[in-house]
Amino acid sequence: MELRPIIISHADSLSACREKIEEAVYLIIQGEKLVGFSSTEIAMAIADIADDYILAASRKRTATH
Repeated sequence: MELRPIIISHADSLSACREKIEEAVYLIIQGEKLVGFSSTEIAMAIADIADDYILAASRKRTATH
């Protein structure tokens, strides 16, 4: 009996990516004393930057198709 290959879905890939970078992101967020902003402000800034990146990537992908 031949085993079928494991297919990693988008959700699995996103979960694996999060697992790899989560600790680093938390270290940045908890660096509030280094940058003079609260951890909440830092987290919101990271989310805003990520949102801008996703929107720009989406526009770039749409433009190439």
